[in-house]
Amino acid sequence: MLSRHWMIRILLFSVMLLCVVAVTCTAAFCFEVTPSMKALIAKNESLGLKKFPISFWSYTNLRQHGEHMTEAEVKSWADAGFTVPQSPTFDPKNKAEKAHIIKILQWADKYGMKLILTDPRGYAQIGKDGKAAATYADGIQAAVKDFGKYPALFGFHVGDEPGANIKDAFFECCRLQKEAAPKLHPFANLLPYFPWILDIAGTDTWPHYLDEYAKKTNADLVGYDCYVQMNPGDDGWNVYYQNLKYNREASLRNGIPFWNTILSVGHYNYRVPNQDELKWQFNTSIASGANGIVYFYYYVREPEANYRMSPVDEHWEKTITYYSIQRYQKSFHRRYGDLFNHLASTRVTFVNKAFGEGELFTPDDLIQKIDCGPTDIMVVGEFTDANGKRYAMFVNNSMTNNTQFHITFPKGSRIFSLDWWNHEYEGGAYCCNGYANDAEGNPLHHIFLAPGQEAVYRVELAK
Repeated sequence: MLSRHWMIRILLFSVMLLCVVAVTCTAAFCFEVTPSMKALIAKNESLGLKKFPISFWSYTNLRQHGEHMTEAEVKSWADAGFTVPQSPTFDPKNKAEKAHIIKILQWADKYGMKLILTDPRGYAQIGKDGKAAATYADGIQAAVKDFGKYPALFGFHVGDEPGANIKDAFFECCRLQKEAAPKLHPFANLLPYFPWILDIAGTDTWPHYLDEYAKKTNADLVGYDCYVQMNPGDDGWNVYYQNLKYNREASLRNGIPFWNTILSVGHYNYRVPNQDELKWQFNTSIASGANGIVYFYYYVREPEANYRMSPVDEHWEKTITYYSIQRYQKSFHRRYGDLFNHLASTRVTFVNKAFGEGELFTPDDLIQKIDCGPTDIMVVGEFTDANGKRYAMFVNNSMTNNTQFHITFPKGSRIFSLDWWNHEYEGGAYCCNGYANDAEGNPLHHIFLAPGQEAVYRVELAK
């Protein structure tokens, strides 16, 4: 028979264990984090980025533009909030250009960035048999030998928008890159989805196209670009959100993050995006599950067709686009830090009007109700971390209208936000102009959002 002393110790231990279980279930509402969500979060964290991934297409080269690629220029990338920019293209056989790239890698490290290296040896190379060129693996190994020791190296650029005729070789080159440098992360940009593009891409459905890439490349991430949201009318928005939906679902199926390339330069039928439209693209992408952002593009370099108002213009001067991007990206990093590097998307819904085969918002265990005017629109992203902590991101889906939304959370839940210094506190988000419990005791938050503006909450549900 146990002594009274041991019986008390066992009883105390049991109570402590029950408290731990209760706290865990209360904090996460016993939310089930699926294996694919955990795999996605782990892969995202393995990229080794201290801030949210933000890149740009450079389209520069050291032969023509080397004089502009100074330490001050590299610092200006970091000053604008970029974390994984692309390097200029260069000739690795040219000793001066190779030394210049090494300096750029060192400067990138100094200012807290990683670099996607546009080394021509990394570009997909197709042999006569339609497969990856026999010399491709040797070229990649030589590139790794030249630059692999520099901590700012993120990976090598593989190429852009492979069509059906080169797809197999392109995917093989991605795989060979990963084999040659398992700790690096090849960057490949795939085609965007359009209803007419299946034959061009060499696939029967877009989910098959994305899954084929993930399975054949052993990739760490998938990228694509879409600009039709900068065309007038709903058709462009539908294609924009359809792409986000397809890539989000493929990302979760395959456990790899996806990066969306958004538009920062007006051209053809695409208008020059203003600050609200730039921020709209940025925040709607993240709310829709994007794990990184890339901008098309950063440098005009010289007068080119009707391309206009990129962040750096043809005179190598910064435009209003640069300062618009700088403003909201610096604010995003300051407020959220690396938060979204540790989250997986669990649901994406729309208020009042859905786009791209998306679903309209319906109440769930995380958000009880959203009230707004009949013409106001919103995109709502729900997230979890690996431990089941729940988050919600609300984005005004209008590019032009300021709108107030009334968010009701489940009764007994505790609502947390991040302040300007990335400190969590209990209460309304920075754009909240009133919060309290409603008549039934449910937390009710009134958020006033500018076009494309976001509000992010962590929601701790009652048991």
